[in-house]
Amino acid sequence: MENFKNLKLIIFDLDGTLVDSSRDITNAVNYAIEAYGLKPLAVEDTIKLVGEGLSRLIERILGEQNIAIRPDVMDRFIGYYSEHLSDFTRPYPGIIETLERLGRYKKAVISNKRELLSKKLLDELGLLRFFDVVLGSDSAPEKKPSPAPVRKVLELLETEPHKALIVGDSNFDIQAGKGAGIITVAVTYGYRSRESLKDADFIIDDIKQLIRLIGDDMNMQERRKETRYPVPEIYRHYIILKIKNKAGDFIHVPLLDFSRHGVRLKSPVSIETNSIIECLISVPASLDKEVEFKARVKHCIADEASPDFIVGAEIEEIPDKLWFHVFEKVHDFIRDRMGNVF
Repeated sequence: MENFKNLKLIIFDLDGTLVDSSRDITNAVNYAIEAYGLKPLAVEDTIKLVGEGLSRLIERILGEQNIAIRPDVMDRFIGYYSEHLSDFTRPYPGIIETLERLGRYKKAVISNKRELLSKKLLDELGLLRFFDVVLGSDSAPEKKPSPAPVRKVLELLETEPHKALIVGDSNFDIQAGKGAGIITVAVTYGYRSRESLKDADFIIDDIKQLIRLIGDDMNMQERRKETRYPVPEIYRHYIILKIKNKAGDFIHVPLLDFSRHGVRLKSPVSIETNSIIECLISVPASLDKEVEFKARVKHCIADEASPDFIVGAEIEEIPDKLWFHVFEKVHDFIRDRMGNVF
């Protein structure tokens, strides 16, 4: 896909894109206004009003005639909502699977919900681990539809606009993205109609379609066809892998196999999925150099034959790619000298 060949960063909206929070927001609103005898809202009513931030939500519900009680209603809303963020809120279908498959990209969330509440909600739902940056309505000088928060994410993650895209369910996300000069992708399963999303560069009906849109499924298929280099135990005297532990020390671990895009290894401890591991690979008897690289953990499962864990990781950063490719040749050299022992 020509538009996405340089893609490095994917920005997501939160409510209506990653999660359906409409019921919890409705419950918080109704708690906040019930003391004043106002008519409770249905979820469908709330969906029509969300998107501009919580303060604006309360303003629209109360109207000008109830301006005097806005501060109290807002306090009641925040107090209740902070304690009930994830009572009924859940990720939309396919969100977790898609985020796991997008592991090689930088990822961020920009919400018009306050930053603290956004991070807390993501954490409670087990989603915070996927994101490098989370911004809320109070994180930048202006909130969406202003491009200010998008520009802040680009700055924080050192990414040029043409290497980023934003995924959202409203015209605010589209306007913010276009104002910052990035690609816009709208989802139709959220809180807004397809018609209101017509200005987006792309429209998808299912978040899993994002993988196909950016061509990453094609990349994955190609990677599965690439040559992998198994490292049986007899080879491990020659090809050495080390990973950095939590104490900051590099420890030797068994390397099971590797390719240009990934490694599979044994770890004495479980490593969190989607975390980054720092690695050193070397061939001490032949090359006077340790090659440094970083990899993102894609899976970590218990090894039935030992107390260790089998870890598969996708290589994200190799400062010296030339030296890494040398190991492919070294592997073949060892195999030719010692025989194929697979």
